[in-house]
Amino acid sequence: MTAFENNLNDILVDTFNYILKYEESSLKTIADIPVTVTEAHMIEAISKKDGGSSVSDIASDLSIALPTATVAVKKLQNKGFVSKVPCSDDGRRFIVSLTELGKKVDKAHRIFHRMMVRNISKQFSENEKIILLAAINKLSTFFKDKVEA
Repeated sequence: MTAFENNLNDILVDTFNYILKYEESSLKTIADIPVTVTEAHMIEAISKKDGGSSVSDIASDLSIALPTATVAVKKLQNKGFVSKVPCSDDGRRFIVSLTELGKKVDKAHRIFHRMMVRNISKQFSENEKIILLAAINKLSTFFKDKVEA
């Protein structure tokens, strides 16, 4: 690898890891509830469907395997973040919705993202923001294309 590629690799890996650690510690501070980043993202996916998510919907939305989603939903249910009720159209399926505690975690997660973006934005001039967004859009497109290929 070139010096640029080594540097880019280190920065991407470190940034990804720092974001996850920052997100998890912030969630604990904001919500005062022990929740992992993975659980917060699962709760976010359920929240986006406004209480009408099946486990297969969640798996699809998060691009994870159905058994993985099933286990994750069970853990969220055991922690009191979600409830499951049989689907009225198909008794074999369950509809997953957030409990009040789950809604609290979702709100804390949204607050974290809002605060994070606001604080990052303060670090850049208007011109730097334009360049940063263009660069991150290119990165996002690159990874999206690789995943969807």
